[in-house]
Amino acid sequence: MMNHAAIAQSFLDSRTNRTLLTPPSNIPGYTLHDAYAVAKIHFDHAVAAGHMPVGRKIGFTNPAAWSSMNLNTAVWGYVYAHTVFDTTAGHTTHDVTTALQPKIEPEIMFGLKADVLGAIDPVKALESVEWIALGYEVVSCPYPDWQFKGVDAVSAFGLHRALYVGAKRMLTASDDLADIVARLATVKGRIYKNGALAGEGSGQIVLGNPVRALAALAVVTANQPQFAPLAAGEIISSGTLTPPPTIAAGDVIRAEVEGFDLAPIEVAFV
Repeated sequence: MMNHAAIAQSFLDSRTNRTLLTPPSNIPGYTLHDAYAVAKIHFDHAVAAGHMPVGRKIGFTNPAAWSSMNLNTAVWGYVYAHTVFDTTAGHTTHDVTTALQPKIEPEIMFGLKADVLGAIDPVKALESVEWIALGYEVVSCPYPDWQFKGVDAVSAFGLHRALYVGAKRMLTASDDLADIVARLATVKGRIYKNGALAGEGSGQIVLGNPVRALAALAVVTANQPQFAPLAAGEIISSGTLTPPPTIAAGDVIRAEVEGFDLAPIEVAFV
């Protein structure tokens, strides 16, 4: 029988001691079910330590990456009050001195005003959204040279370190939700590192549309009774719009989108 508790503890120790690990995908028979069992242990540990879950991050929303990750679906992990930061001013700083091999991902983020349950289309999913923002996820990897599979990412806290939420574009009764869904599918994203273009992409690599990623997450969580379904008040980070550049102290990262009215966001690393 797979020892989920021991595997989960190895990740907690890695986070504390800043040590690299052998991916659990090397264990014969280790599946996505095992990875989420480890994630549930990490969730229970975080809650017991007083950390409040405030949302979720979606990972591997680019289907082109699934074959190399041994996946056939996007994956997800929790984010917590102590790892989510409001950057409505458009600029902030982040300390990466304790991060393992950090990278940064520009993402479309959603704030939920209602539960999102089961299989629904993107427009219906957007009806549960209160606001949309451009933000960042800072990700940290405990595996040497970022070599791992999808199950390994789920097992390692979803690779999550921090979420930065930019200025919020509130949705109103007068908004055409179908038009917003269409524009988010074609939105162009760019990320700059120290003033130089470091990556570009679009909403289409996020399961075809960031709102579709939200709807897909609702389906996944609805089939995981060990976790709560998506609920009002949660922040959902939908997946990276561009390849994620590596970051280090001294770097300044700026992201912007074209095709939808979201404010740019900048973070300086110390």
